[in-house]
Amino acid sequence: MNRHFTDARYYFRKGFEHLYAGLDEETEPYRERLMERVGREMEAEEEVGPQTRRERVEYGARQAATRSKQAAGKVRRRVNRTGQ
Repeated sequence: MNRHFTDARYYFRKGFEHLYAGLDEETEPYRERLMERVGREMEAEEEVGPQTRRERVEYGARQAATRSKQAAGKVRRRVNRTGQ
């Protein structure tokens, strides 16, 4: 697959991600009203951050591990793409 198709696939996916996020945001009030009328309440997603110093350190370590795995995956894909 040449670079043009790879780029087109990337932007196509990003476009759909933005479309989905926009539709989700626009339809949220309607979904909330519908769920309220049906008798099911939507739970608000609350992000509770780490409270203690130890929790903050563990949380930061998990984030760093995730970011390093993602970076390694990107490098691996890039190397595989150039080796073809």
